[in-house]
Amino acid sequence: MTHAVGGVGKLGFEERPLYRIEPADELQTLIAALRTSQDPLAVFVDHAQSTVLKNPVNLRLLKQYAAELERRVVIISDDSIVKALAEEVEIDCYTNEYELYRALEPIQEGVTVSKEAGKDAAGGSFSLAGTRNRVFAGQQLVVLVIAALAIGLLYYLYVPKVRIVVTPEVLVYRQGFELLGVTKSGTAAPEDRPVLPLYPVSAVIETEAVVSATGRETLGTAPARGTVVFINEGDEPVEVPKGTRLTTGEGIVFETDAPVVVPGRSTEYFLDVATGVRAGQKEVTITALEPGEEGNVAEGRVRFFADSSFQERLAVRNPEPLRGGSSMQQTQVTSGDIERAEATCRRQAGLRAVEILQAKADGEGTVLILESVQLEKESSQPDAEAGQEAETVKVTARFRALGQSFRRQELGQLLRQELEARLPEDLVLFQPKFEIEQLSAAVGDGNIVLTGEVAAPVHRRLPEAQLAALFAGLERREVDEMAKVLDAASIVIEPADVGHLPRLAHWIKVEVTAPETVLAGGQP
Repeated sequence: MTHAVGGVGKLGFEERPLYRIEPADELQTLIAALRTSQDPLAVFVDHAQSTVLKNPVNLRLLKQYAAELERRVVIISDDSIVKALAEEVEIDCYTNEYELYRALEPIQEGVTVSKEAGKDAAGGSFSLAGTRNRVFAGQQLVVLVIAALAIGLLYYLYVPKVRIVVTPEVLVYRQGFELLGVTKSGTAAPEDRPVLPLYPVSAVIETEAVVSATGRETLGTAPARGTVVFINEGDEPVEVPKGTRLTTGEGIVFETDAPVVVPGRSTEYFLDVATGVRAGQKEVTITALEPGEEGNVAEGRVRFFADSSFQERLAVRNPEPLRGGSSMQQTQVTSGDIERAEATCRRQAGLRAVEILQAKADGEGTVLILESVQLEKESSQPDAEAGQEAETVKVTARFRALGQSFRRQELGQLLRQELEARLPEDLVLFQPKFEIEQLSAAVGDGNIVLTGEVAAPVHRRLPEAQLAALFAGLERREVDEMAKVLDAASIVIEPADVGHLPRLAHWIKVEVTAPETVLAGGQP
């Protein structure tokens, strides 16, 4: 490259150097010229046989180095390829030096420029005639023109040409959870598990229940009576006092009603001739010791003496059945009847406990955990004791109902923290509201473990800058297909008649709006 010292023209308000490119010059040569120059405007004059400016990569690198050195690059060339490439990379290109001069400074009065010399700039030196007088008004005009051009260029380069409004689709994100509910008196909670504070709820419940008595007892109303015969096989008479007890083989006891003497055996004679020996016999009436039908025994059943000494000397038989014993059935209360009544009271208290504790928890702004409801019996009073005659027994019982509850706000905050901690990075919670599904509780060791599943509305995280780079250069049809990939409910392009989006991302303005409140029901 030659730096034309004698070929200096009046460009702008000062004389500026022109860098005339030679056929053999390369990109490094142009960059070296930029570094050695102190002028803010670097003017390169193309050569018809040079190829360095016909490479778009060279032009981009030349512009990049000029920006780093705070230089402005201007090209003078009448080659159509160079002009097209310079326009693509946004480098000013003029056909000759005269056009460049006209763009930098209006021709002042008394300044003449040779158009013929300007047209011959690529092959020889550029000569300008004129004076160096500058008019203050002209300087202001040039400054304004340059400023307007700069503003217009910036507006063109950085103001978006297309506006795209993206509305994400609302999805349903489900997440299981396990929370440890702890009361003040509960065990210490582990650090690696979320803890939900619990609040005790209690109430006193009184119930009563009446059940039928099931005990039955037979009561004798009259004792059985009859006659027995004592038989004495001995020679000596035997005296049997009143109240002597006799029994049957089944153990039914009778007593004699009067004292008797049973004679000994005697010899029988016929015409003064002994014909045999006859045992002594004596009848006496007896009465059953216990009243009741049990004393009505058949003939021959009374055979034993309660006193063994009589059994050795006498025999006893009842020649006829004993009759007259009568009984009646009596209904009595049993301990089982009282227990059944207490169990009925407990069931009734259990049914009422949930309702009463729930109402009390609602009044305190909490939610009752049904699995935590327990009953403790404080007292129980039956109106009849076991063994007492009665057709029914009524029990009045007093219970203390105990339960645990939680505050909705604290549960919501805890679940939201868990959701945000476990939510994938590409999802965003749409609303603070969520639905709790399959909530259950397990009670043990003074603590309650709450498990369930949360369904929360979410949408995809869609960074606007990344979307602009993604949409750059796409056709409208391709943008519509991207809506499915991005889980977007809609993608609106403005203006509506745009068929092909700009290739530069900063020419596309993307706005991500809030999705609709209606859940789409999809899974992320």
